[in-house]
Amino acid sequence: METWHKSEILFDGKVVRLRVGSVLLDNGETAYREVVEHPGGVCVLPFTGDGFILLRQFRIAHQQYVIEAPAGKLEPGETPEECGRKELREETGFQAVNMVSLGIMLPSVGFCNEVIHLFLATDLTEVGKALEPEERIETFSITLEEARARLNDQGYPDGKTHVILHRALNHLALTR
Repeated sequence: METWHKSEILFDGKVVRLRVGSVLLDNGETAYREVVEHPGGVCVLPFTGDGFILLRQFRIAHQQYVIEAPAGKLEPGETPEECGRKELREETGFQAVNMVSLGIMLPSVGFCNEVIHLFLATDLTEVGKALEPEERIETFSITLEEARARLNDQGYPDGKTHVILHRALNHLALTR
């Protein structure tokens, strides 16, 4: 196990904070570490009964459009389910009766402490999108078969989307 020996915050932004410093190792020696601290987030997969609703949006970090499940950052005092319901409504225009937990994922354990809570949203009602002014998001539906085929063809490079689709298809196979 490692514990911080000395550390400092080099950057404290709107989404992340960068902590750097030395840690104490189990043998008493020290090592240098850089950790991106993140408040955590959610990823929600809306299930229509015969398929899923996904998003297509441009991601500047990768200079390309990416297919993703709806997701967002946790705000202070917000539970993962509350955040999931909010992101579902804002990004897809749907509300869900049920939010089934599909666990968590740790997207980048080598340098980031982010935890993403995964939910399958079911029994949907369309209520209209409420995008943030800077969001440019296109929604579309895929069938269960399309989701499976694309997973098998490594068609979801976004990690959270790959994981949530895999877990959702397993969950549905066990509960239907």
